[in-house]
Amino acid sequence: MARTRDAEQSGAARRGQILAAAMTLFAENGYRGTSLAAVATAAGITRSGVLHHFASKEALLSAVLAERDQQAFDAVEVDREYEGPAVHRALDIVDDLAERNRADPELTRMSHLALFGSADAPDMAHEWSNERIRTYRDNLAGVFEQSAAAGEIRADVDAEAAALLLVGALTGLTELWLRDDSLDMVASVRMLTDLLRRDLTQQAGE
Repeated sequence: MARTRDAEQSGAARRGQILAAAMTLFAENGYRGTSLAAVATAAGITRSGVLHHFASKEALLSAVLAERDQQAFDAVEVDREYEGPAVHRALDIVDDLAERNRADPELTRMSHLALFGSADAPDMAHEWSNERIRTYRDNLAGVFEQSAAAGEIRADVDAEAAALLLVGALTGLTELWLRDDSLDMVASVRMLTDLLRRDLTQQAGE
């Protein structure tokens, strides 16, 4: 039993090493510029060792993208309890994600490879990116709708437009920052969320 548990822990640790190596190489060299052999070398194992955990390079990229999102959402504590209007918590998360993007450019570049690297990333990565953006936008729109129904924000707010504005701003500003890291992407995102906090609650009793 102990041996089985040790083997599971060893396998999980090795898988983590592979993901970390792949994340770095994909971010630095792109998908097509990264080979499984290079990932294996960076992880300190053989190519067959990588394939033992991931059946293909595409499967590895899929796992890396999922890990990227998990790390980002864990870092900003998406599921933690909060007080006050739900829309304020949603805007706080947008601010936190901008901070997280700046703090870890490697992870950020990884996700934007899928979003903007059309000549490099496989179809699976574009599908992942489109679904991720769609889900994020829908979740934000749902929060705006619920907050409006609860009287926490103005009733005339266009939830879909507000959600699209936030997702577009965070995505676009992050891409600009990846191209020129002298730009203060975090300050720009915070300016937008502060404006929304004031405007959305202006006629809702706050």
